[in-house]
Amino acid sequence: MSSRAKKKKPKTKKVTFKDKQWYTTISPKTFNFKPIGEIIGLEESLIGRTIESLLYDFTGKYSDIGLKLKFQISDVNEEAKKCNTIFTGHQYTNDFIRSLIGRGSTKIQTILNLKTKDGYIFRVTLLCTTIKRARNSQQILIRKIMSEIINEFARSLNHEKFIAGMIYGEFQNQIMRVAKTIYPLSNSVIIKSKLITVPEGGVDKEIPDDQFEIVEVEVPRSRKSEIKRSERINVKKLTQSRTRTPSSKKEETPSVEEKKESE
Repeated sequence: MSSRAKKKKPKTKKVTFKDKQWYTTISPKTFNFKPIGEIIGLEESLIGRTIESLLYDFTGKYSDIGLKLKFQISDVNEEAKKCNTIFTGHQYTNDFIRSLIGRGSTKIQTILNLKTKDGYIFRVTLLCTTIKRARNSQQILIRKIMSEIINEFARSLNHEKFIAGMIYGEFQNQIMRVAKTIYPLSNSVIIKSKLITVPEGGVDKEIPDDQFEIVEVEVPRSRKSEIKRSERINVKKLTQSRTRTPSSKKEETPSVEEKKESE
């Protein structure tokens, strides 16, 4: 049988640029359904694609320019040419993370898998930095406080509220408030998060604004007796020594009695 007699394979139609269409991507409820941007492609190939954006695009604050947000397209509305997304994680830039760690400070970091009230599982990386070098026992207590607070928030909040507290700094503020009783901290940041598991049938619910507030969780503070006596510090004295500069010292002027004695 000659090669000419062989049947030729049917040619597959190539997808050209004209076949693709532009779609507007919409952020989840946590970010007030604001448009993220536009993406081009076919309807069947858009689901599952990841889009990155900056928190600065949502808040307009220059301080949020170092925070990258990740969204994944969940469904496509062909008629409206819109794509709905879900939040899949965030990460600070390396330059921002390096700027948090000063010379002589201690970096305290922990990575946890957290399950929210509605069954979403996030992998979260927390970072705390101290003003000066901390002892090992102090680092252990601060790391314990970090994990207890963030676990308590995850157990008591749905994923929409958990994302809001993680992105807008509510959890970090509470960690800072409690952990600084062990050792003075310069920063407390959730530097990275990743959505690992979505429960079956899990969707973003539209929660009214009056129910969308972060409630502080009370965590029992660690006792001073858990720290060795030799490793305790005077917090007030330490903070004052950092704020004092050579220019702020006043020159001592001789008193009236000293002037008379010199004369």
